[in-house]
Amino acid sequence: MTKVNQLDFTGTTIFCGLDVHKVSWRVNLRDTELELKDFTQPADAYLLHKHLSKNYPGAKYKAGYEAGFCGFGIQRQLSALGIECVLLNAADIPKGDKDRRQKNDKRDARSISQELSSKKDLKSLYVPSLAWEHARTLVRNRQQQISDSTRCKCRIWHFLHFSSLQAPDKTETGQYWSRKFIKKLEEMDCNSSPELKAALQIKLQDFLHKRNLLLQSTRAIRQLYKQPTYWPLMQLILSIPGIGEINAAIILFELQDIFRFKTFDNLCSYVGLVPDTDDSGDTKRNKGLTHRRNTYLREALIESSWVLIKKDPAMLMKYKDYCKRMHKNKAIIKIARHLLARINYVLRKKTPYVSGLLAG
Repeated sequence: MTKVNQLDFTGTTIFCGLDVHKVSWRVNLRDTELELKDFTQPADAYLLHKHLSKNYPGAKYKAGYEAGFCGFGIQRQLSALGIECVLLNAADIPKGDKDRRQKNDKRDARSISQELSSKKDLKSLYVPSLAWEHARTLVRNRQQQISDSTRCKCRIWHFLHFSSLQAPDKTETGQYWSRKFIKKLEEMDCNSSPELKAALQIKLQDFLHKRNLLLQSTRAIRQLYKQPTYWPLMQLILSIPGIGEINAAIILFELQDIFRFKTFDNLCSYVGLVPDTDDSGDTKRNKGLTHRRNTYLREALIESSWVLIKKDPAMLMKYKDYCKRMHKNKAIIKIARHLLARINYVLRKKTPYVSGLLAG
């Protein structure tokens, strides 16, 4: 009777680079030495696990894909099946000039599998719990509503200028639109043109709809952060002068677990309060504030910093000192770093902020 040798890859790690799309995944498999297989499969975590278990039983599986439109769902599905999965920032995956100029799914999957196999301690981007992820989604949804509302206002201003219509009271573009001002817009004669009148009414209805959605988002966020899970942390952030409720919610739900940042420099890098540098030999250049950032966090911190310098004498003194040697816009970035340091402190120490102390 012929003895059949069973496959056993115990002690081997199979690295799986995924280029994920809505319908299909490009899969590149390799071990520490060789590229083993490259294929396309339906977008299904179970099918990938079945293929790995059948062809490489007993091995340890490590997969990775670029964080993007699919979010954290694939990572959670693969982890539940026993496949270690890391999320990667696409900008951090090294690629040659040829890969960039002749980009395709096969090259992308291969780059990811090579990155997984070459770095044993490669760490994943932070994957939040479902509750925190959903809370952050709600907060970000409000920021999108703000953008939509601003876009509608700009369209109305453009319409008035293009049609040679005089805006009521010569108001400024960036001001808050009160009900009184909106009523004046609705009552505009539009040079006795029914077509222009109809166009203006449609644009105003679109704006009012967007503003109503923004109001609903704001109310939903206020209900969210008053839940027992989040309210104690919100109170710590709100103890810092200059930070309002909405900005505090943005800060909390974007940072989430403050202890995931090992150092304050790591936190500043995540927010985007560090410069881009270009050092080569004796040449050292500071290229200004980095473009790698959490947009929501950085905007909330800078906005709050302008209020903070008015309410906290210590911060005001710091700001004026910075302004003696740099532009005020650069000075406020420095204040934002101090503000971030205070947020970092109160969240780690669970201690409310104390006004009047010099920023560290």
